[in-house]
Order: sequence, then C-alpha cells, then structure tokens
Amino acid sequence: PQSYTILPYANWLDGGVKNTQTFHVRVSEVTGLNSFLTSIPLVGLVAAPVIGLLQTLPLIGDLLAPIIGASMVARINVDVASLAPRDTQVSLTYMVTSFDGVGISTNFFPAAGLSAGGSAPTVITMSGLGGGAYTDPYTDRVFDIEGQEYDLPSVRVLRDEGYNVVSATPRGVRNSGGIMQLDNPFFEGRDMSAVIDFIAAETPATLDGPNDPAVGMVGASYGGGIQLVAAGIDPRIDAITPENTWNSLNASIYPDNTWKTSYGSVLYLALVVTGARVNSLVPRAVLTGNLFGWISETAQAALASSGPTALLNTVQAPTLLTQGIQEALFPLQESLDNAETILGNGSGTPVKVAWYCGGHGVCLDPVNPDQKAILLADTLNWLAQYVKRVGTPADGIPNFQWFDQLGGYYFSDQLPYQSGFNNRPDITATSTGGLLPVVPLIGGSNSFFALPYSLGGGSVARNAINVPVTVGAGTQVVGAPTMSITYQGLGTTRAVFAQVVDDSTGLVLGNVVTPVPVTLDG
Repeated sequence: PQSYTILPYANWLDGGVKNTQTFHVRVSEVTGLNSFLTSIPLVGLVAAPVIGLLQTLPLIGDLLAPIIGASMVARINVDVASLAPRDTQVSLTYMVTSFDGVGISTNFFPAAGLSAGGSAPTVITMSGLGGGAYTDPYTDRVFDIEGQEYDLPSVRVLRDEGYNVVSATPRGVRNSGGIMQLDNPFFEGRDMSAVIDFIAAETPATLDGPNDPAVGMVGASYGGGIQLVAAGIDPRIDAITPENTWNSLNASIYPDNTWKTSYGSVLYLALVVTGARVNSLVPRAVLTGNLFGWISETAQAALASSGPTALLNTVQAPTLLTQGIQEALFPLQESLDNAETILGNGSGTPVKVAWYCGGHGVCLDPVNPDQKAILLADTLNWLAQYVKRVGTPADGIPNFQWFDQLGGYYFSDQLPYQSGFNNRPDITATSTGGLLPVVPLIGGSNSFFALPYSLGGGSVARNAINVPVTVGAGTQVVGAPTMSITYQGLGTTRAVFAQVVDDSTGLVLGNVVTPVPVTLDG
C-alpha cells in the first residue's frame, strides 16, 4: 500500500469551520512494464501520463489492464476538524489571483513546530515543466514528471529547517488557469509577485517590511528559470537557488540555428499528455523544427522573451547556480552566462556556481558519494544566510566547484570565464582533416546512445574526423574548448557536430555534442 496527502482548500478553514470533506483519489496498479517504461530517460517523461490516460479510458483501460494495470477512483471522507483541532497551523491550498485575473493554485505548509501567532521565513519551491506544485510534506526526495531526481531540499526538509514552504502550480498547468508562456516575465514573473503578495498578507510569514516577506526560492529546470525571472522583476526576493536552467531558450533549444529535435519534441509532448495549455507558437516551432530544421523569427522572439536574459541586469538576490554536466538541454555555458551577467550588473550581489554529474541527460560517470550531500548543504546554507539570516554559512561555499568524470571534487575562487582561471599555454591540437560524408536518410555521425535511453545524449561518433589531443599528466581541463575549421562541401546539412571524447573511459565528456554551423555551397 502507498500513502497519499491531501491539502484542504483555504475556504474550508475560514472562520474556524473545519467540516468533513470528500476527496476522490485515483488508485492505479503498477506493472513491470509500467516500471520499465517510466524508468527510461526522456521516454519516461511521456510514458507515465500516457499510461495513466489509457487506464482511465472506458473499455480500452479494461482491455489493457493485464499489461498496464487497472485503475479505479476511491471516495475518501476526511474529518478536517479532528485532524486539525482549534487553532492548529494547517497546510492548505489557496487560489491566488494574478494581475490578469488568472488563478494560480498555491499550497502553503507551515514550518515544523510553528505555534499559533508565530511567524517564519518562507521558501517558494517550484516544479519542472508540466509538473504540478509539490504537495507531499513528508518525502525527502524531489522528482520531476520524468521521474528524474533533483538534489533539492524537499518540502519536509525545508519545514524542518524552520521555513514556511509555498509551492505553486505554474500558469497553464493543471489547476492553475491561463496559458503557459514559458516563464515569461510579463506573465509567470508577475504570477510570482502575486504569490509573494499572498505570502505577506495571508500566511504567518516573517516580514522585512510592509508586504515584504523574508522569502527565497528553490527549483530546477522550469522551476529554476522562474527564479531568475521573478528575481529580475521583484526585489522582495531575498535569495534564489536555480538548478539546471537556462539563460536563453534560443541558445538552448535552437543553438546556432540548429533545432534540438529530441528535446523540443519530447518536452512538448509531455505538455500535451499532461494537459498543459501552452502558447500556440510552441507547437508551430516544434513542427517546423522537426520537419525543416528551423523555426520562424516569430517563434524565436517568443523563446527570447521567455526566461531571464536582460532581466539579469536587475537581479539583486544572492544567486546559487547549480548545473548538470550531462545537461544536454541547458548546457553548462548557460550557467556561466547567468553568473557573468548578474556579477556584472553592478549590484554587488553574491553569485556562486556548482557543476555536478547529472542534469537533463544521463550521468554515465562514477558519482562522487558526497555529491548530493554537498549540493543539498550548499542550498540550505544559502537560504540560512540570506533568507533566515542566521550566521554566514554561505560564505564557505566555493565561488566555483565541480565534479569531474572520475567523480573527483574540485573548487576554485574564480569562474571559468574570469581572467586567471586557466593557466597558459593553452592545450592545442591540429589535424589535416579528411572526408566526412553525410548519407541521405542514414545521416552523418550517428553519435547517439542506443535508443531509447537517451535521445539527447551523445556517444562516440562512428563517422567522424578524429583529432588526438595530448594532455599532460595531472592537468585539470575545465570549461569549453574552441575550434576553427576550413571546409568545403555540397549538401543541405546546416551543421556538423563536435564532441570531446575521454579515451580513458570511452565516453563523450558530458554526453554532449555541439552544433557547428556550416554552409555547403561547394
């Protein structure tokens, strides 16, 4: 048997009235096939909601039950008054009204042990793309809708650390109204401001001033992007800790005018099967990207308006950026672009960066056994210093830290783009080149993992021009290489792809391939 949690709506508790409430809970059987499909990276992103949908369909669900399991709806009656007598602090769900009248489904969890009349600082935790708000106050683990685990503090961990916790379902997803605009500051950004208004007015929050709660944010992917956006427009946010997120959606999804077919398709399909209501430009971009390899200028403009980019010039909240090395969707450079812009905006706000084995991809390298504990402790120390304002534990976090492909842990006072980070002379290599044929239908390098385990990750290319690079013993190489090529050719291909292979492991560093634009006109 499995347990579940249900949050009462705030209006059930108004005026001290706590009646018996009725819930309908769907109970679904999990088969071996279900477990296998949902465990596959990227495929699992789509498999879980599709299986859930099939289980609910009349007749079809019955026919497929031996394969995907049966499903039923149970009626549950809960006496709220007996569970939360008198003035007990209660977790609840509240529909926050945003600037345009759209309702944002928002959940509140009081800090552990918070007494009546007491107050506590607040942490807002946001979910990944297509996911509803976190509602389980007991788990120690945080997952996205794909089943990928993040190194983030859960609702329970944050409550035990003395924070009130607020989770919100993004615009256009599940119970929240409106149309998803992909973390657009004029929509999702203003939604967060409305949530902060709710925290100040309706919860037992520690206040820094009128309508100004002590508040920080945690979240990864889509839940990381909203932190940078919200902090760029709302100075009430005291600290942010975005993980695996972007600087520019164009640079991430459409780098050098090369469409990321796998991620663009699967992420949109995930929105479809979860019932998300999304800006109509998104499916058009996916269609033209998949069919022709390009997206319209209008779609590019929509992507450019979604996310932080120029808003980073106004971010004043101390920022802890964590990015996965196997981040095939939002490459490591996105974290450096975010850091460099915030550090250069003149506010003097602290910014630190961590790179770890993980991200939107598959970590095939040995994982340092202390990795998760280090990242979790850093997040909690960041919040403690800048939101709870207890001591200076965040000062001990390195400005830049990373885990290499062997599981080793390293740190530096400087970021990779800063002068003095890299020693000279540079490591260089050259080649006389060769022929790189691209066969119609079959394709070019075939540098992908065996399907279906990672449509977005690269493996050693079978059809490639290989350039050996000699690295001295004990040398630490961190950051992105540069490449220049002289070429000629005929064809419709608009890019070739480059990768760095570790000969000792036989793996592509970070499982990442990078498009290099070319013009094949003879």
